[in-house]
Amino acid sequence: MEILTVGPSGEIELPDKVRERYGIAPASPVRLIETRGGILLVPVSNAPMSAELAEELAQWQALSAEAWEMFPFEEKPESS
Repeated sequence: MEILTVGPSGEIELPDKVRERYGIAPASPVRLIETRGGILLVPVSNAPMSAELAEELAQWQALSAEAWEMFPFEEKPESS
């Protein structure tokens, strides 16, 4: 696991090994998938989602649902 930092414009720099493994080049489109427990980045391609990725997403969503119940998100009131 690597810890990344979000830059001032919201950018995240992916490590070279990760970009190479998933074929992500500069300006490559990626899909942002929000779950209850976090976010996933998936490179965009013309291929349909693989059964393996669909199963992995289902597993992540099940884990995040458990965490959601243990640590529910509470909206903080806006300060005046």
